[in-house]
Amino acid sequence: MPRPSKKLERTEEIMQAFRRCVARYGLEGSTLERIAEESGLQRSLVRHYVGNREDLTLQLIEQMAAQYEREWREMLSELPATEVAPAFLRMLFEYEDDDRERMQLESALIFAASRDAAISDAMRSWTERFYSDIAEVLRRDYPDADDDALQSVAFGVASLYFNIDSMQPLQMADRYRASALDAARRLVATLE
Repeated sequence: MPRPSKKLERTEEIMQAFRRCVARYGLEGSTLERIAEESGLQRSLVRHYVGNREDLTLQLIEQMAAQYEREWREMLSELPATEVAPAFLRMLFEYEDDDRERMQLESALIFAASRDAAISDAMRSWTERFYSDIAEVLRRDYPDADDDALQSVAFGVASLYFNIDSMQPLQMADRYRASALDAARRLVATLE
């Protein structure tokens, strides 16, 4: 009887090692040697299971995009039918996220986007969808709001959200989270 394929298991081990390496060393510093060491596999096996670093990067982007999409859709599905904006803002700003590795990974990919078209395209697409979704959520409470005002407020809310995340490595996010929520509420109130 033939042995079961280890491809899925090994691929996941390698992808987890790659995520840790990118979070620690950035995309440029995540060499196949480091990934192999982190995964406990030989470099040749890393290449065998997932290909080269470009292949790994594309797989990482696809995994992250799918994960974010699932999480985002789940969050949106939990919004109430009425008074959506206040609940939405609480969901965006009142959370505790101590997943530093994830935030470092995101930062490394954002930094790498300036030099890599595939990363830039994927992150731009996700960000534009994020802005659009925020505008759609706000539209539920403000159906008569001017489209330009709605887009501007959505951009402002997203910017506040991203700024809080960017402060996480400085250990300042929790200090300013309440202020960011207050600023977002004040911004949304301009739609009335």
